[in-house]
Amino acid sequence: MDVVAEQRLMVKTARLYYEKGLNQSQIGSKLGLSRQRVQRLLSKARKEGIVHILINPVSDTCDEVEEKLENVFGLRQAVIVETSDYEDQAMVTRELGAAAASYLLSMIQSGQSITISWGETIREMVNACFHITKSKFEDIEVFQGLGGLGDPNNEVHATELTRRLSSFFSGRGHILSAPGLAGTQEAWRAFMSDPFVVSTLGKAAQADIALMSIGAPRKNSVLISEGSIVDWRELANLKKLGAVGDVNLRYFDRDGNPVQSELNSRVIGLDFQDIRSIKTVIGVAGGHQKVKAVCGAVRGNFMDVLITDDVTAGILLSEV
Repeated sequence: MDVVAEQRLMVKTARLYYEKGLNQSQIGSKLGLSRQRVQRLLSKARKEGIVHILINPVSDTCDEVEEKLENVFGLRQAVIVETSDYEDQAMVTRELGAAAASYLLSMIQSGQSITISWGETIREMVNACFHITKSKFEDIEVFQGLGGLGDPNNEVHATELTRRLSSFFSGRGHILSAPGLAGTQEAWRAFMSDPFVVSTLGKAAQADIALMSIGAPRKNSVLISEGSIVDWRELANLKKLGAVGDVNLRYFDRDGNPVQSELNSRVIGLDFQDIRSIKTVIGVAGGHQKVKAVCGAVRGNFMDVLITDDVTAGILLSEV
């Protein structure tokens, strides 16, 4: 497990136990951990000197801002990354992907299941996993929560990401044998009548953990650059309807309300209700191109855990 990620988790657990007065079962419920895992983290925090009479936070964390985000938006947990260059969207994406990988490996346990979406942030998260020394996990299942978009050989394709992440865990990957966006509503109905598609989506909605990137309708997005998924006219129409972002290709407005459109009726993937049914939903996004999308996503309560950068976190709190 990544050392900084484990230290962050020890600090968070210690604060909840010693300062907030939560018991181990309550902490486990809040953070999505077993009571035994909480007990081990508290014990290790004492052994490593994180806990004395006072709790010593790990350097370079943003405890106060994370706590404010959690309180204001009802998040179970916020993880803030101090980005090295906020204006460099690719850099922010890589840094957030690495943070998401560390967070996932700090909380995942043998026998659990993961549902993932697609895109550049999830790709960076999967890539980062392979650079982290992991503990031995057994019986991990990974589900594809959205059908394939674009070239199946592209490394941001949901099928490829599902295969790679399941390979990292030496687990089982459950592929969604359908496009993420059907060409017509008739085609959508045909795909959604396939028992394998229905079964995979049903199991994906029952996963222990979901990792969802937060997208934004912009001309330089992967949706447009792929050239075969949607065209700019469709995204421009969504913007006219008030859309500021999407989770799993499900669009929402600035207040987190779903935006209904013809495109939404052709998506083959988990919808907002499905996503909210998952025990722990981790949303990952940041950078100047996604501020409005992240704001709308937290207002819509689509996630339990938010991983974002420090500048975006400050903007979120300033707009409350």
